[in-house]
Amino acid sequence: MEPLISVIVPVYKTEQYLDQCIESIVMQTYRNLEILLVDDGSPDRCPEICDSWAERDPRIRVIHKVNAGASSARNTALDLAKGDYIAFVDCDDWIHCDTYELLINNLKKEHADLSVCSEFQVFGKSIRRPEKKENVYLVMNSEEAFQRINSIGYFGVGVWDKLYAKQLFDHLRFPEGRICEDYMLTYTVLDRAHTIVYDSTPKYYYRQRAGSLTHGKEIDLWSIQSAEKMLTLVRKKYPSSEIYAVSGYVFARLGVHDLLLRTGAREPKWKAFQKETSKIVRTYYSELTSVIELPFSRRLQLLLVGWFSLIYAPIFKLFYRWKHRGIH
Repeated sequence: MEPLISVIVPVYKTEQYLDQCIESIVMQTYRNLEILLVDDGSPDRCPEICDSWAERDPRIRVIHKVNAGASSARNTALDLAKGDYIAFVDCDDWIHCDTYELLINNLKKEHADLSVCSEFQVFGKSIRRPEKKENVYLVMNSEEAFQRINSIGYFGVGVWDKLYAKQLFDHLRFPEGRICEDYMLTYTVLDRAHTIVYDSTPKYYYRQRAGSLTHGKEIDLWSIQSAEKMLTLVRKKYPSSEIYAVSGYVFARLGVHDLLLRTGAREPKWKAFQKETSKIVRTYYSELTSVIELPFSRRLQLLLVGWFSLIYAPIFKLFYRWKHRGIH
């Protein structure tokens, strides 16, 4: 018998996308799946869609609960999961038919406990490759994984492009009530894992939506707080890789900095945050651009934020609208 994979899907207010999501999991070439659909108190037709799928496929279990957010839904499923391995899919996304076959084969081949693939980004009817290197296959220890996750062009903190050995979640759960809940959990998992394998083949379809948390307007500093803790961890356990962790911290700050520009936040505390970010960029600019392999767009971002912030703001807004054209 092949190992059992528990696929966890938190479900909330995505009735127009949910059938495609569930069907992509049900049709996987790797068949030994336990599919946990967690209805997080969704007020639309999602609960009945989940129940309908459960009637058609005995591998599906539906958990109905009071709304408490995606982290709470994932934690509920983790407590119930019976699989040898854990995977996550967001309910408005979908996966290629051989996603778990690829991930588990790589994991077995390398005797790894964490397997990672790449993704497509979906903007309306347009499917695009993100700014990532192609034809990359890496087998890494924890320190090497921290270098790659903090470099541009490899894999990120999202939990949906990964297959985890279940023991990585022993006494570990998602922080609840946060927007960037993936950050600290992923950093903790990388530190726990003995061997991580990364295959840049894109197998996950990540839908970009105007109403999603990723493109919302709520400001949460959890990503920065998590990056600070990651930087402290790397300085202590993997000091030769400190500059990579600094890069992750700086770009986490830039993510919030850009969100402030996008939302037009003008409170004094946010103005102070943006000035502090510019100062931090100037402090590390030379080392980052000499050690970390950065694409031109990222180098330009650092240069403008560090020294020409008034010019950066209108350029960023134009670039954001262009890059996210097609989002509804």
